[in-house]
Amino acid sequence: MTSRVTRIGLAIWFGLVIVFLLFPLLFLGPLSLNASEILSFPPQQWSLRWYRALFTDPSWSGALWLSFKVAILVTVISVAVGTAAALAIVRHRVRGSAWLYGLSIAPLIVPGIVIALGMFMVFARLKWLESLPALVLAHSVVAVPYVVVVVSAALRNLDETVERAARVLGAGPWQTFHLVTVPALRSSILAGGMFAFFASFDDLIITLFVSGALETLPLRIWNDLNLRLDPTVAAAACVMVAMSMAGLGIAEFARKANLRRLQTEPDHG
Repeated sequence: MTSRVTRIGLAIWFGLVIVFLLFPLLFLGPLSLNASEILSFPPQQWSLRWYRALFTDPSWSGALWLSFKVAILVTVISVAVGTAAALAIVRHRVRGSAWLYGLSIAPLIVPGIVIALGMFMVFARLKWLESLPALVLAHSVVAVPYVVVVVSAALRNLDETVERAARVLGAGPWQTFHLVTVPALRSSILAGGMFAFFASFDDLIITLFVSGALETLPLRIWNDLNLRLDPTVAAAACVMVAMSMAGLGIAEFARKANLRRLQTEPDHG
């Protein structure tokens, strides 16, 4: 009886937390469809004009495209570096692997303002401010740890004997990695890549310090809120929320598909 009451209580608490987190979206969606140039709720007239402005206004569409470009580059770098770091820490057990793991995930613990200030000082000395490579490198610092955490956890749960069997059967290190390790980690790599993508796409603090004249979508929203309250901000926020949900949905679908594949392979074996 006590356990049942506990489960019901936890379910109710979980539901309340979800409602609290999603409650602002009930206002954000209608605000983005408001035909008025002033944010008001409920809308008197409905229109898609602010979504058109988001994709046609050069200041907004340029910021959106820059955020996409930076996030894609950051994702590629983070997946490559983070996966390699996870393999070195978990599989190869390099000396001081525990310290290396702690160091690799430190950006998740250190306050973002500290990282942003450090990046600003380094890039200012190197005269790299206001450049796309500087922005990509700065975002990669906070994106790589997500890949390291996700892929490391997957590697610890992956049976190492499967990789050893491939080596015994004549596969080299790269063949084993390509044909055995990567397929088993595909969903985890995808999930880590999704986290890295949105860590870059949604970043504001580091961008404020190192972007200079470059304006990403979060920075465009920030600048707009400081100057005037344009309803395009609500449309941009809705697009970002939709992208986040779609990304998490893709990652979850890949995870379940990979889990089903791993479960059916032993049955056929």
